[in-house]
Amino acid sequence: MTLRERNRLRTAAEVETAALELFERHGYDHTTVEQIAARAGISSATFFRYFHAKEDVLFSGEDAAALKLVALVAGRSDRRRSVAALAEPVCRFAHHAVADPATGGQRLTHLVMTTPALEARSLRLRLRWEREIAGQLAREAGAARPDLGPTLVAAVAVSCLTSALRAGHHADGSIADLTRQAFAHCTDLTC
Repeated sequence: MTLRERNRLRTAAEVETAALELFERHGYDHTTVEQIAARAGISSATFFRYFHAKEDVLFSGEDAAALKLVALVAGRSDRRRSVAALAEPVCRFAHHAVADPATGGQRLTHLVMTTPALEARSLRLRLRWEREIAGQLAREAGAARPDLGPTLVAAVAVSCLTSALRAGHHADGSIADLTRQAFAHCTDLTC
């Protein structure tokens, strides 16, 4: 990685940290791009070279998260294309994305799940996860694109995850445990 690339990554990380701190302190709706930029020590124009809007700061890891989730599903030991077979990889993803302190995911998830202005973007991310998992299941079956079975199984698996994420800031226990509990209610579905 070049020095320029490292500097760009460092600046983006600083903006993300500044934004999350301000969102937590003042609320997402009451935090401006100008405040984020000032906190990160950059101009508003520089902010917009990194992010198109302030919500993009919270979803900057969207591509990496989708790739991680599909890789975990593809690498699962249970090769069935069922809801039950997706439980373990989705629970591992939940732990990595949310519970691991290194990712900062718990703070981010709480903010996204409790901010009405972020619901549309959160829903788009959820739909992307469903599409990616359904596509993986279809490829495993030798199909060019997913039909109803993989689409339904993927939707239920992601629903288990998102239900746990919504309940996570209200309940005791790890996000992976909550996700497992959600899967326990849905294990009879297969494609």
